[in-house]
Amino acid sequence: MSSYLIADSFVSLAAVFGLFVLRSILKQENPPNPLAKRFLFGINALLLMLISRVLWWITDHDFFDTLTIIGAGLVPLSILLLYEGLLRQHAPGWLKMFTSIGTALFVLSAFLDPEVADPPRIAVLMFFQVFVLLCIGWLTLFRDKTLLSKSENQIIERLGLSLILILPFVVTDYRSEWIDVPVRMSGIAILLTCWLAISLGRQNLRHREIMISFTILISASVAAGLSIGLFAGFDITTSTQTIAIISSAAMLAAVYNESKTVIREGQRDSLLRYIAETSADDTNEFLLGIQNHSLVESALILREQDLTDFNEAFFASLSNLGISRFSDLETITDKELQEQFSWYFEKFNATHALFASQNPLILVALNMPSLSSTPGAEIELKVVQRIATLLSEK
Repeated sequence: MSSYLIADSFVSLAAVFGLFVLRSILKQENPPNPLAKRFLFGINALLLMLISRVLWWITDHDFFDTLTIIGAGLVPLSILLLYEGLLRQHAPGWLKMFTSIGTALFVLSAFLDPEVADPPRIAVLMFFQVFVLLCIGWLTLFRDKTLLSKSENQIIERLGLSLILILPFVVTDYRSEWIDVPVRMSGIAILLTCWLAISLGRQNLRHREIMISFTILISASVAAGLSIGLFAGFDITTSTQTIAIISSAAMLAAVYNESKTVIREGQRDSLLRYIAETSADDTNEFLLGIQNHSLVESALILREQDLTDFNEAFFASLSNLGISRFSDLETITDKELQEQFSWYFEKFNATHALFASQNPLILVALNMPSLSSTPGAEIELKVVQRIATLLSEK
């Protein structure tokens, strides 16, 4: 088995697994994403192309070559349909006609004898894919942003980032005597697209953060590949193949980790849901419901008789803060007040102190060391504190 076959197969199969991860995320979304069917059509077309071509490389059976051409011909149409849904407007009629006719012709041409159809068929297929992608990029760049919400524009911009890599990487898939590349790298661009698509569920994640992560990941992969190449005495071709294998493996791991993060955030039972659905009329009833919530099930509701160790300065300070964290102890300049807060956190084994009511006096002690790493949870806790205070005043 040649190094070309190993590298090409590894990168393609990594992309296959990345697409399956993205597919599972789309299937689990509740409520279902209105664009899920368009996403799934594109994913299935890519899966057909990638799996078939790996099997074709390994078996050299013409049947898999036919399926590869069909999958590759469907890719431009699937991407156009997806971007029409994202932009919420129809593509120009001529582009839809061109893409539809091109797809139909390539599906039909897939059944021709490769010895007769190739290499002209491969050259035209490359032109077809690149041209449609360029047109979609043009539509995305010059879209009417006023027709879309801020979040919708963010989604389009994030997926549009992948086009920057897809276009040059698509060309590497068409290895020939004119284009001699060490490895077909479209799989890496597909993995980046999967990463960007999965991260759409995390609105707090900015484009810049994703691109910095991607740059660091690729830079580390390049450094690792070059180091291995120097140790083993690889030539440029083998070193490039090594870098591609390491990069695709790292990208697949990043896609998987991102999917787990999105799933955990989606499954987290939000405190806001309890606040929206509660029928509590007073602070005590409201806090008892919060205490039974899975996110803050270790909460201690402390009343006046439980707080005899603390002075009025402590209560006044906590009332002004609303919520105090153990990590904020160093910011307290008053020595006596710092000791009061320190004793509170130590006595009740707490990481957070929440002021719930002035009359009657009620505080809540929370032991939530992971709160700072849970997106949105601390804001939700502040909402809980505000609602509890308002109920007590009522």
